[in-house]
Amino acid sequence: MLRQTVILITGASGEIGHGLITRLAETNSNPIISLDLNPLSKELTALVHHQYVGSILDSQLLDRSLAEFEIDLIFHLAALLSTRSEFAPATVHRVNVEGTMALLE
Repeated sequence: MLRQTVILITGASGEIGHGLITRLAETNSNPIISLDLNPLSKELTALVHHQYVGSILDSQLLDRSLAEFEIDLIFHLAALLSTRSEFAPATVHRVNVEGTMALLE
C-alpha cells in the first residue's frame, strides 16, 4: 500500500505556522500534516489532513508519522526562542539542535 504524499509543518501552532498552513491550504495540492506541542485552533484543524500533538524530540512520534505518510516537503518551525535560551540553554539546545537532527535523520 502506498503512503499518501504530504507536507509536514513542525511548530505549526505558532504565528508563522498559522499563516503557512492557511497559504499552503489555498495553493498546494498536497495535504498538510502538522506537529506541535499544542493542538491547532479549530479553524486550522479543518485545513490539515492530520495533526500530531507532541514533541519534535519524540522519536516514536516521528517514526509513526514516517510510517503513515510519505513526507515530500518539510517546513521546520519548531524551536524555542532566544528569550527562553537564557534560562534553559540545555533544553533549548535539545529542541533546536537535536530536534532538527532527529527530523533530518
